[in-house]
Amino acid sequence: MTAPLFYVDEVDDSGSVVLRGDEARHLSSAMRITVGESVLVGDGRGRLARCVVHGVHRGEIVLAIAGVDDLPPARALTVVQAVPKGERGDLAVELLTEAGVSEIVPWQSMRTVSDWRGKEQVKRQRWERVARAAAKQSRRAWLPTIGDHVTGLPHVAGTTLILHEEATASLFELDLPTGPMTVVVGPEGGLADQEVAGLVNSGALAVRMGPEILRTSTAGAAACVWIRGLEMRVGS
Repeated sequence: MTAPLFYVDEVDDSGSVVLRGDEARHLSSAMRITVGESVLVGDGRGRLARCVVHGVHRGEIVLAIAGVDDLPPARALTVVQAVPKGERGDLAVELLTEAGVSEIVPWQSMRTVSDWRGKEQVKRQRWERVARAAAKQSRRAWLPTIGDHVTGLPHVAGTTLILHEEATASLFELDLPTGPMTVVVGPEGGLADQEVAGLVNSGALAVRMGPEILRTSTAGAAACVWIRGLEMRVGS
């Protein structure tokens, strides 16, 4: 089993790390970690320390650092996600994080039901918490970022793919491009024609993933799993 991962603000090259608060309680109570077991500690910015539990005390866990790795980030993969309704927003963030995205941009599209306006900071902080928890589960050295809430037509740069059920191009037939990529995911009611046209005029390409139509909370993750898997296959 892969050692569990916990995040701290900074990871030194040597010495020890002390976990306190919720992280320490989770290790000692929920996971029943004992002295001598292995744990990973990361800063969420690529630095990952391989540690061994040195001491388990009330309210804190002392970890001895055995080694530190500095891992480069994967190719930038951004998902512009039309905000799903209710708890499906959390699900989308969780799945996108596990699929390896670099950034998630919450988008108020024309047909988005959920309205973040006036609640942007609170909603964004919630997505950050969900992403952090999912990143721990996925043992990610790099935490994904949650971008600013966007209204209107989102700005696109680099290779941009629009997931759209009426597209003629297939995601699975595309050659893997170089450089940053962006995937645009519409809301429950689908993208408006003028949104698709506006994005295409900005250089985006509409693609489909098959005859079935996926939910907004799962479509982006499905596309990103394919993209990341293709990167591994071609060594990108």
